[in-house]
Amino acid sequence: MKAKNTGRLALAGVLTALALVFLLFTVSPLATAGLAALAAVCGIPVVIELGRKAGLIHFAAVALLALLIVPTIEGKGMYIAFFGWYTVFKAWVEGKNLPRLAEWGIKCGAFAAAVAVYGAVWVFLLKMALPQWGGLWMLPLLAVALIAVFVVYDIGISGVIGAYFGRIRPKIGNLFRF
Repeated sequence: MKAKNTGRLALAGVLTALALVFLLFTVSPLATAGLAALAAVCGIPVVIELGRKAGLIHFAAVALLALLIVPTIEGKGMYIAFFGWYTVFKAWVEGKNLPRLAEWGIKCGAFAAAVAVYGAVWVFLLKMALPQWGGLWMLPLLAVALIAVFVVYDIGISGVIGAYFGRIRPKIGNLFRF
């Protein structure tokens, strides 16, 4: 049993380092959100193999290291504000066995709150100007578009979880001896 836990812990360490590498490459503006999302995907095996508490520790370790060494504020901001903790939150919500509509309502509400806080930090704390191409009337359209992207992301994460159980876990289980 001890070897199983050691292998799982080693896997968590490797995935923490890999997530940080993804965040280090967020210097390209076109890849910032995608690389932050990939960094978050690294937390999925940690949550599955070691549980939600270990997933939160993984998120905290990546977030702290990102704050210290990742040069761009956008990549680490997206990871900390949403992508990083979402894998643990998704596991928690889906573990409650709620009706599907309630699950989606909770997940979409958490996403909307995270986006609102992230936007408020950018506008009020970092003093970033809002784009001049639209007015306040654009915010509802932007919110609908972001929710649609979030739904696609959540469905994609579910697919990654299925692939992890079906194809990836048996292979890395042998490598990390669990």
